[in-house]
Amino acid sequence: MRLIRLYVEESLNVNTSVFLKKNSYHYLVKVLRIKENQKIVLFDNSGYEYFGYVKNINNKYFEIFIEKKNYIERNFSKVEIAFSICKNPCSDLIIQKLTELGIDSIQPIISKNSIFNQKKLDVEKKNSHWKNISISASEQSERSYLPIIKKIISFQDYLENNSSDQKIILDTRVNAMLSEVFNRKFKSCSLLVGPEGDFTSEEYEYAKELNFSSASLGGNILRVETAVIAAFSYINILTNSDKYE
Repeated sequence: MRLIRLYVEESLNVNTSVFLKKNSYHYLVKVLRIKENQKIVLFDNSGYEYFGYVKNINNKYFEIFIEKKNYIERNFSKVEIAFSICKNPCSDLIIQKLTELGIDSIQPIISKNSIFNQKKLDVEKKNSHWKNISISASEQSERSYLPIIKKIISFQDYLENNSSDQKIILDTRVNAMLSEVFNRKFKSCSLLVGPEGDFTSEEYEYAKELNFSSASLGGNILRVETAVIAAFSYINILTNSDKYE
């Protein structure tokens, strides 16, 4: 049986108990229907996985007794994906799937054609919401580290403060494929994906001035979430292939 994994922010130590309440309690009782003595793995974004079992359940909390821990070395993906925010479920899906695929850093941006409700945009609330999505995706995909989800910034701020070794912008107007442009020898790479309505000519030109290389995913016009997932999947496979050479 697959072990249940749960992210916690409480302090964890071997040979001690942790008491899970509120949201964690509801999730364990109503969704997972965990029973006493059931095995469970906890992680806290430190790199350690804590192995234990459900020692006690009452109507207020779960008591998890931790028996041992194991450290997982962080394996950086080298790539940061920046995407132009879009209406849900688009943005939520991007966070979920990039987390499952192993991204380390996600930068949401606002470009001229970004589609969102400016009056209702609460940056802090949005980041908290995306963190919760990444937590669920990390639990499911057996990640030990949560991705970094940066605060929403403008297209201009992103370009002007980017320090990656390689910078790529997906460009619907060029013929050069991502496979021709991406160089896995770089230590870090930023990949920028535009909105449904595409970047403007001025935005493409400004990116070029700041040393972004243009790359294509092919002749089809893709939705933002499709382009993000396809691009990172390709780069992820290519960079991880180094381990098996």
